[in-house]
Amino acid sequence: MRKFDVTGYFGTWPYWPLRHGSPDELLRLMDRYQIERLVLGSLRAIFSDWEEGNEEVRRLARRYPDRFRVAVTINPVLGHDHLERAEEYRQDELVVGLRLYPIYHDYELASEGNAGLPLLAYAAETAWPVFIPLRLMMNWGLPVLPLTQVAGMLARFPQLTVILGGVNYGEVKHALPLLRAYPRVFLETSCVQLQGALERIAAGIGVERLLFGTGMPLQNPGCEVAKIAHAAFSEAERAQIFAENARRLFDEKR
Repeated sequence: MRKFDVTGYFGTWPYWPLRHGSPDELLRLMDRYQIERLVLGSLRAIFSDWEEGNEEVRRLARRYPDRFRVAVTINPVLGHDHLERAEEYRQDELVVGLRLYPIYHDYELASEGNAGLPLLAYAAETAWPVFIPLRLMMNWGLPVLPLTQVAGMLARFPQLTVILGGVNYGEVKHALPLLRAYPRVFLETSCVQLQGALERIAAGIGVERLLFGTGMPLQNPGCEVAKIAHAAFSEAERAQIFAENARRLFDEKR
């Protein structure tokens, strides 16, 4: 079954040596697990230079336009001309959305006057999907964005299209009311653990709002494939989660 992975990373990882991080290794992993498309975010853009990091992943996507898409990262605290850069990025047909990392870039999504408000207003006005990861990967040593910040952002911009990622089993019960309240919020699966958690989420919001994500190469994509393949879904529902929902969201053709 072909797959559209909405959460992948490329670049320099500052914590430990990164396996499978080169373009060739990413492509081998994708082929092994029948991942047709992978949305890349830049690790460099999170930890050091967001503009150079975005250029790095855009160059990679241009080399393999049939395999990679990009979700650009903008740090509204550093740099300049954020809205101009956002408009430039949005015009790139390989760019499918915007990633925001407030806990790494030192601002709060829900605070009055925060640096990200103009970007969020722009994304809401243009219907540009915004990826909000609560955590980068399932590792207890890494920081976690409080769901209260996401709730505050959505209260201000209820029309936003949001891909909420990095949600573990501990946040599921708190995330479900938020997902029910805002029908343009999707949940990507890369950090969801606990048997039956995905089925519970699907029962609460509909299988059409689940998006397959692996977090590769920070996480093993085989684990992420297996938990959906062995969940209590029909084959048609699995096909939706693995690829069809993402294709529809990003207007991709088969």
